[in-house]
Amino acid sequence: MTKINLKKRSNSKIAQLVAVAAAVPTLVLTTSTSASAFTPPGNTVSWQNDATGKCLNWADWWLNQNVKAQVGDCNRDSMHQSNWWEVKVDNEWWTFRPTRVDSKGQTDNLCLTSFNSLVYLETCSANNWWQQWKEVWTGSAWKLQHRGAGDYQGFFLDTNGRDLYTHQGNNGNYQIWH
Repeated sequence: MTKINLKKRSNSKIAQLVAVAAAVPTLVLTTSTSASAFTPPGNTVSWQNDATGKCLNWADWWLNQNVKAQVGDCNRDSMHQSNWWEVKVDNEWWTFRPTRVDSKGQTDNLCLTSFNSLVYLETCSANNWWQQWKEVWTGSAWKLQHRGAGDYQGFFLDTNGRDLYTHQGNNGNYQIWH
């Protein structure tokens, strides 16, 4: 009886070694591919203005490598200037971040910001109300309300087709985004 138990035990050990040997390449493959996979910081969104048909874009400044916010032609291909990641701050407010990823898979830590009605991109910082936006449903489209503070609190993203700025709420289509 002792010999049979040893034989069963040794067969069991061999089976375990074979199972481990077969699993190691799969584990290494899985680990190596998931380590290089890019995870976006939020949902991808795109905003097209109702009045102008232009999109809220981010663009590289070629000479100094800065990124700016602007309105322009809509390019919604993957990771292009009309796409933004919306990152939830709390139950009402979001930050909007360019979908730009560098060759190392790193994103810019930039947020759409408004201060004194100017709209631009700056380095994201936690709890910065000047970088937070609420998506307000109008029944057929959206208005992007800026959180801000003081005299500019609650202004909406607005455009004249050339410039971006925030302005008090009105019924005009220049504050409507799809």
